[in-house]
Amino acid sequence: MKHSIYLYIISLVVIGISGCAYKAPKDPESSFYAPPVGSTLTLHQPIVFPANSGEIRVQNGKVVSSYWKLDAYYSNCNFELRDLADVERTIKPDTFRISNVIRDTENVMLNIPTVVASGGGGDGGPPIIIYMTIMKLQSSQQPEVLQMSCQHWNEPNDGEHLNINQIRKTLGDIFTLTLAKD
Repeated sequence: MKHSIYLYIISLVVIGISGCAYKAPKDPESSFYAPPVGSTLTLHQPIVFPANSGEIRVQNGKVVSSYWKLDAYYSNCNFELRDLADVERTIKPDTFRISNVIRDTENVMLNIPTVVASGGGGDGGPPIIIYMTIMKLQSSQQPEVLQMSCQHWNEPNDGEHLNINQIRKTLGDIFTLTLAKD
């Protein structure tokens, strides 16, 4: 009798705890929903990587030729290769399987002049954070492709990761992100 009461209590605790399990949202508008593993990223046009370059940037549906031409506060994506090469390379249209997704943040160190003496208070403002969604890519046809990372800058208190629709808008007609059923 005593044994069955303990078993009953343990069963109730397990059922109660499992009801509290976190389930990620599946809404493409949610910044908490990342592309599930098994999703695909389809490239619709050839992309040329200049010599000694391992990444191409995309913003507002256009390839951006230089990091310095991006507006980092707005969503942008880096299409990245595994290695640098001293020759120009072209990645052909292909469908890449997303094998892993990583959500990460990184601090941005802005080069702001140092104030030696100041009559006012404050510390110069909040730091800036890069909110990144990194999608590891696989293709048997083009194994030199490594990943697509999509990100933007924001303040720590206001920042969120990009949602699926923001990533799709950033990629425009160059890429199509198709979500796997999870």
